[in-house]
Amino acid sequence: MCCLNRIYFLCLLLLWTTVLVLGHSHSHSSVNEPPAYKYSASANQKHNLHEDKDFQNDYDLYIKALSSTVFISIVPFFILFFIPIDGSVEKQPLLKILLSFASGGLLGDAFLHLIPHALYSQEDGHGHSHSHSHNEDHHEPHNMTVGLGVLGGIITFLVVEKTVRLFSGSHGHSHNTDKRKDGEKSKKSSKTKKQEIKIAGYLNLAADFTHNFTDGLAIGASFIAGQSIGYITTVTILLHEIPHEIGDFAILVQSGCSRKKAMMLQLLTAFGAISGTIISIYLQGSSDGLVSSLILPFTAGGFIYIATVSVIPELLEGSNQKFSQSVKEILALLAGVYMMVLIAQYE
Repeated sequence: MCCLNRIYFLCLLLLWTTVLVLGHSHSHSSVNEPPAYKYSASANQKHNLHEDKDFQNDYDLYIKALSSTVFISIVPFFILFFIPIDGSVEKQPLLKILLSFASGGLLGDAFLHLIPHALYSQEDGHGHSHSHSHNEDHHEPHNMTVGLGVLGGIITFLVVEKTVRLFSGSHGHSHNTDKRKDGEKSKKSSKTKKQEIKIAGYLNLAADFTHNFTDGLAIGASFIAGQSIGYITTVTILLHEIPHEIGDFAILVQSGCSRKKAMMLQLLTAFGAISGTIISIYLQGSSDGLVSSLILPFTAGGFIYIATVSVIPELLEGSNQKFSQSVKEILALLAGVYMMVLIAQYE
């Protein structure tokens, strides 16, 4: 009986302690509140004010991040009005110089920005797990995620381009020896060449959309970290986007687009940045792993493919090109790379 009394006393003590702890967890303003306060209109009003405050904070975050995203999309668009290129023969030398600048920017962006960021994120996520591997008999296999992502981007763009060419009928061959048919074949070959260039332009748009998506993710995550960090990230991405958008504009013009169409297509890729910003804020930065392990390397592979397969071969065409023009194109390519070097140093 004495034992039961002790158990009963311990239960009462535990219950009383629980009540005290729960009561202490509330704010000091609620100490003198009556038990029915939480069901009262005042309590509901206080709860609603707390929810309204959270909603206002999220609303301000969306407004600031999306305003910055629209800003970095609009500024390069207006700069395109002052780029004096079109598809005419007279502007071909200047167009090829801008194409050289574009290829340098694409390669610099891939090797100096996207791939290093992906590698850094991988190393940061795995820590220094290989620091003691030299003292062991076996070595752990190195992480191939970034390399596979880059190769995946290159192969995917290759498959897409070959598929489009296949279904567009650009693979046709003719074994006719008649001169008239040879002339028709020559015309078809010229038409096919034009179609191939258009495919390269649309592939570049796809890569640019993906790249803008990652920029949007970065802007959203930076504003989650803090307003000042968000504005610094915005300025950095803007400096990165201006030369990049000029190069993409030159690629679209070379692909057969008119100035107006090329500018409108460039503006459409801004929706990639806007969607990336919205997703980043909605997920509250939890998408960083996906970006570093998949999106950044894949985009880098796409840029490498476009620069080496689509743009640089265009620069090699024309055996009677002047020496001065070749020097200008090489300098423009180096300028595109150097722009990415400067941006990478101050990121």
